[in-house]
Amino acid sequence: MLHEIEDLERERARVSGRPDTDSAPPVLAFFEVAVDGDPERYAGRLRAVMDAVLGIAASESFDDDDLPVDGIPAWFPAVCRGGSSPEPFAAEGRDRYRERTGGEPWDLQNWLSRFDPDLEVRGWAWWDLTRPADGTDRLRLWADTWGEPFFAWEDLRWLLHACGARTVADPVIAKPQVWAGEPSV
Repeated sequence: MLHEIEDLERERARVSGRPDTDSAPPVLAFFEVAVDGDPERYAGRLRAVMDAVLGIAASESFDDDDLPVDGIPAWFPAVCRGGSSPEPFAAEGRDRYRERTGGEPWDLQNWLSRFDPDLEVRGWAWWDLTRPADGTDRLRLWADTWGEPFFAWEDLRWLLHACGARTVADPVIAKPQVWAGEPSV
C-alpha cells in the first residue's frame, strides 16, 4: 500500500496523540500484545521508535544506501541484526521473536526500508495504542489496514517484540467502535 508523505505525517501525529473518533476508517485491525513490566514504559518505547521512523520516512531520501538513524532510540539498532549489547527487554523480545517465527532479527536498514513512501510493502499504518478492560498486562496496537483482512505485517511483529513484548497475537479485524471504547496508553 502506498503511503504518501501527508499520510505519513498524519500517521506520525497519531503516534503522539489519540485520533478523533470520527476520523476512524470503517474497520481497523488490532494486535494484542502482552508485556512484561510497566505497560506505560513499553508504550513509550514503541511510540519513540515509531515517531523516529515516521520522521525519517517523511523527510529522507530512500535512494541512499543507508538512512540516518540518529533519531532512533539507541536500544533499537542494538537489538537489530548486527547490533550489539541490546537492553535486556529488547534481547528477551528478540528471543521471543525468534521462537515465534523461527526467523532472525531484522537488519535495521532493511526494516527501515519498509517505511519508504514509494514502496507498497507495508500493509498497515499506526492508528492507536490502547489498553483493553480485560487485562492489565495487555495492550492493543490498532492499525489501519485499508480494510484488508490479510496484509504484510512482519515488520510490525518485529517492532512489537523488540520493544519487549512477551507475546504478539495475530491481527483481528474490528469495527472502530471497539477501539473508541478503550483508553489510549
